[in-house]
Order: sequence, then structure tokens, then C-alpha cells
Amino acid sequence: MRIVEVEALEIELSGADGIASWRPVFARVTAEDGTIGLGELGMAYGTGAPAGAPMILALAERFVLGRDAMATGTIWADMLRKSFWAEGGGPVVFGAMSALDAALWDIKGRLLEQPVHRLLGADTPAPLRCYASQLQFDWSQTAVNLTEPAAYRDAAARARDEGYDCVKVDPVMIAPDGTRDHRLRGFFTPDRRRMARRRMEAIREGAGPDTDIILELHSFTSREGALQLAELVADLGILLIEEPTHYNAPSAHVALRHRAPAPLAAGERLYTRWGFQPYFEAQAIDMAQPDLGLAGGITEGMRIADLAETHDITVQAHVCGSPLATAIALQFEAAITNFEIHEHHSYALKACNRDLFEEDPQPRDGVFEVPTRPGFGMTLRAEAEAMMIKAGIKA
Repeated sequence: MRIVEVEALEIELSGADGIASWRPVFARVTAEDGTIGLGELGMAYGTGAPAGAPMILALAERFVLGRDAMATGTIWADMLRKSFWAEGGGPVVFGAMSALDAALWDIKGRLLEQPVHRLLGADTPAPLRCYASQLQFDWSQTAVNLTEPAAYRDAAARARDEGYDCVKVDPVMIAPDGTRDHRLRGFFTPDRRRMARRRMEAIREGAGPDTDIILELHSFTSREGALQLAELVADLGILLIEEPTHYNAPSAHVALRHRAPAPLAAGERLYTRWGFQPYFEAQAIDMAQPDLGLAGGITEGMRIADLAETHDITVQAHVCGSPLATAIALQFEAAITNFEIHEHHSYALKACNRDLFEEDPQPRDGVFEVPTRPGFGMTLRAEAEAMMIKAGIKA
């Protein structure tokens, strides 16, 4: 089935529902029979999203238009080998590749009337374990930078009451005055250690004794500060320490891996199997977290998961995007044999996100039913599309 049109769609939602920086970017691919596939670039937050849409169109013009939608592997390889810049890596080019790859898999599923995980050879699994992510922004319909321990306790209690048996929180990124703290490198002073400890104690109190806690550090910390914090809260029962330091060299994670009191998780800023390989070989992380909107899409995500399994490492897709990003992650996680847990971000609760699509994938009682609609099973709302910046190319 030949591809006859590719569009890049983006929507500026920064400030909506309390989310400071939020600009989702999508790829929409149309086959000659009118079948549409959707993919998402995983750069909605931070700085850089406006670079994504032009890259989607640049890659699509050279490597996707006129091609057979079923040839996902060949198209992926062409984007990697023939674009020149993809062999050097980076989130913009790999994010665009990821969005296009996902859209092609969506078309495959719709044409064959199968969910993507079935195309990948998997039975539909039992509901997937899920955790409530980023409680420092509260667990509610509006993102709020929490400061007081009591607010952390209440957020954890709400997640527990909704059935989650695991939560994730960054106890240091929000300064005492409620602003983002950008002074997180190096050792932590006694007052900042006390703040982190009180917040984590509150999370444990609110979550109860039978809930896992993931300590999130967003790579904001250097290794000595990360180790300080990890040791400071080790007695609270930490399941994982996520992104304890930067990705510029695996050696930083290796040093922590052998000293930290809990396993390490990382991967949202690693791209393709080659980005993950040195971390796996060095035994630098215990759980890999590829973002399907950045690491190479479904095609490369499966290779990353297989490579992780050869090193006895489990996998959780990093998910911080629209409902489409959730749907893509669920299909991937349903298909891999080393799945660990699914991330449900605080932003996924917000109306500005949930209103983008007709479907609203949400867990129930702390677990996620894997959808079985064809492809990723998502439909962009006409009202949302009307607010989007659109650009496209046709064969």
C-alpha cells in the first residue's frame, strides 16, 4: 500500500492545566486507499519541539512518500543510512524517525485489522502493572509545583486510593519557593537534604507500606549528589533510582551502579540500540527506559528490548506525551518479553492532553488493559486538529 501524503501537526499547549512547557508534535501518514497512521515525536516538553515538524517532513519527502507502508524495516534503515545526520544521532532526527515509524506501524495494523502487539507476534497479555509518575506536580487535573511535605503525602495517598502500587517522585527539582531549582549539581547542603528527606517520608506515609517508590532525579544531579540522596532515603524502600546523572558517558552511571543502595533506571535520552549498548555492556543500568517517540519508534524499540534481554535487563517505555504516546507504549510493552512496569505521567491526567483524541487511555485500579483496536486505535479529534499548526507533502 503506497504512501501518498505525510503531514506534521503540532499544537502549542504551554501553560494549559498548569503544564509549563508543552508542545506535542505528530506525524500523520496517509496511504493510497485513505488509511491513516499516526505517530508522535517525544519532545513535547523542554526546548526543541519546533524543530521536530520540519524534520518529519524532510525525512518523509526523501524516504517515505511513494513507499510501501508495509516496508517499515527497509524505510527505517534508509532513514538511518541515507539521511547522513541520523548516523550521528540526536533527538530531532531520531524523534522524527520515531514518529514516522510509528505512523507506518499504525497503518499496518489498520490495514490488517490487528493491534500492533499482535503484528509483533504477541498474545494480548494480562493487564500491565502501572505507576503514578511525577508526584512533585501533584496527582490531579492541574499541574502544581508541590513544596510542603503534606502536599506530597496527599498526592501519594490519592494515587494509592486509585489502585497504584507504585509511585514516582523527584523530591529536589521544586525549590522551597515553588520554582524549578536549577542548582542541583554537586553535593546537597544540609537544608536541601532535610527538604528531600521530609518530602520522601511524606510520600511513604501517603503511599502506605505496600507501595513501591521510584526516586526520580531527571539527570539534574551529579553522581555525588545522587548518591547522597539515594543513601538518605534508602530506608524508605526505594524500588529504583531513575536518571541519577547525565548521559554523556556511561562511566557516570557505572560508578553509581556499584555504590547505589537501589537499582538504576535510565534511557529516555538514549537513541537506538547503539545508544543503549554501552550502558548494557557496562552493566550501568538495571532497567532500560526507551522513549518510543525518540529512540527509533516501534521498529527500533523492539531491537532495544531484545538487546536488553540478552543482558538480563528489564524494560519500561518512557512515556511523557499525548494519549497517542501512551497507546504506542502499551502496544510495545505488550509485545516484549522483558516488560517491567508502565509509566502513567501526571500530565496524562490533564484535560489539555486528554482532549486531543477521541480515545482516552487510562489505567483502572493501577493496571492498564492493553487495547486491541487495529493499529494504535487512536483518533485525532477534529476540534483539536483545528487548533494545530499543519504542514504536509504529497506524492
